[in-house]
Amino acid sequence: MKRFAGHSVVLMAIVAVAIGGNALAFFSAKGSGTASAAVTNLKAPTISTATPAVGGTMTVTWGATVAPGTGSVRYYVTRDGGDPAGNCPTEAAPTTVVTCKDAGLGVGEHSYTVTAVWETWSAISAVKKGTITIGEAVNFTIAGNTTTPATGGAVNLTITAKDENNKTVTSYTGSHSLVFAGADSSPGGNAPTVVSNVNSSSAVAFGTATPLTFSSGVSSVGSSKNGILKIYDAGSASVSATEGSITTATPLALAVSPVAGRFVLGAASATPALGEGDDLTITAFDAYGNIATGYSGSKNLVFSGASSSPGGNAPTATNSSGTAVAFGSATAVQFSSGVAEASEGDGGEIVIYKSGASTIKAAEGSTVTTPTGVTVTLAAGALTKLALSSSTATPTAGTGFNVTTTAQDAYGNTVTAYTGSKNITFSGASASPAGTLPTVVNSGTTAVNFGSPTALTFASGVATPASSKNGFMKLALAGATSVSATDGTVSTTVPLALTVAVGTASKLAVSELTASAGTVSSTCYFTCPITGLGNSGTVKAKIAITDSMGNVVTSVGAAKTVTVTVSTGTIAGSPVTVPASGAAVSGTQFTYTAPATGNFTNQAMTAAASGYSSATVTVSK
Repeated sequence: MKRFAGHSVVLMAIVAVAIGGNALAFFSAKGSGTASAAVTNLKAPTISTATPAVGGTMTVTWGATVAPGTGSVRYYVTRDGGDPAGNCPTEAAPTTVVTCKDAGLGVGEHSYTVTAVWETWSAISAVKKGTITIGEAVNFTIAGNTTTPATGGAVNLTITAKDENNKTVTSYTGSHSLVFAGADSSPGGNAPTVVSNVNSSSAVAFGTATPLTFSSGVSSVGSSKNGILKIYDAGSASVSATEGSITTATPLALAVSPVAGRFVLGAASATPALGEGDDLTITAFDAYGNIATGYSGSKNLVFSGASSSPGGNAPTATNSSGTAVAFGSATAVQFSSGVAEASEGDGGEIVIYKSGASTIKAAEGSTVTTPTGVTVTLAAGALTKLALSSSTATPTAGTGFNVTTTAQDAYGNTVTAYTGSKNITFSGASASPAGTLPTVVNSGTTAVNFGSPTALTFASGVATPASSKNGFMKLALAGATSVSATDGTVSTTVPLALTVAVGTASKLAVSELTASAGTVSSTCYFTCPITGLGNSGTVKAKIAITDSMGNVVTSVGAAKTVTVTVSTGTIAGSPVTVPASGAAVSGTQFTYTAPATGNFTNQAMTAAASGYSSATVTVSK
């Protein structure tokens, strides 16, 4: 601008125009005065570089412009005629920077200008162009090391960040939070997960941000973390991932297969009858509640959970051929798509003979088991027999012991409805040599002989001895015996086998007694009445050592001397000797001879030995 000094000047309109990139200045005034002025230019900046980078960024750098006066020159950038992104200054907010990074660019060529601003002056640069070959990440591709995992099986994911032209965005690095979708929770509630980049136990459920580490645009599994997928719901899955606007155009298609790990059993009846079939439905599941539809064909199952009846009837399950197989043995069952139905002839019809509750399970080795069995409850059948059990199988003669009487059905189950007082008649045991009969104490305190009705009190099908009554038994004859019982309608089918031991040696008895004339009493043992012997009649006998019931003992430890005496008549052969071992019967006889004349009545012969009760024989003419 030219200066005029010492003159009055009227300025109507003075315009200074700079063309070809120089600044434009406009002046408009009207008045008079004294002034001086100088005119200069605001030069346009020059863009030195527009450098593209992978991921859709462009670094723009320009030269600084000198301000025409005081104050700083500021700049703003335009891209393709509009505002840039990243950290580049815009027309609305110019700054003093001379370089910036534009972001979010699509693939292709982009045009940039830089405008310098000072006060009200501005100057625009020439256009600088740059070309983006790999844009920002807009899509994920997902691959797995398998597309047919088992439920709960690991799938190692490889996730790649791609631009709009499906090129790998290598600048997509570091930790990124991805949200996965496309798979459901299993019937058992197990949500699908992906292990994050934290550690091997940091499985994150679908729908929740999962941090994964990318390197040069790719996330891959390492050290048992950073992208291990597990899906627990069987069937098809389409796994996708998103991070903000980045999506998965083509999800990873998986076919997830369940692996049989457990059986669930159902019974046609929860209360089947004893000895009657009950159809099972057996379904194979995986660990997550999916039916194992691939579990098909013949499978060898072993059934368990029911016991044999008291009568020895083992529970059974049919195989696919209809043959009943005992529990505990391999049973071929036919499965189709994870299910076997006994009603369809697949096998698995069970028959149980033991009353009460049984929890039935099945297993194929250790691979497929039944964590929770199906419970069936069976009531006892009709009364068909009585059963006897003893507190000892070897009672001692003359010593009481407890015998329990039980009402049973055909399979030996207790018929609990058999209650109250019942008249039971016992049989099978004999009298002792001394004539003592076997007895059972009734529900009162009376010892009733075998062969006579004995009132016993039953509770829930059982007559239980207590306080030496209601089945307190004494047997007299030593040796093996079999005891039976009946109520007149039902009886024992298997007698109670007992072996009665000889009691303690305590008495002397006559043995092998013969008389020359007269009648010998049928109870000739501890005492022996003989009538009609006549004058000069003879009696011959041996002496035995017995228990209290009259059973001959054995092995008395030392030879015993027994002396026989009489008040009338004579005794020859006394004393006799009982041997120390073997049967305790004297090896020789004594002989009694009655008086030759006169009458005699109940003349007593007495056999005596230290430590034993005496034996007596009485004779009459």
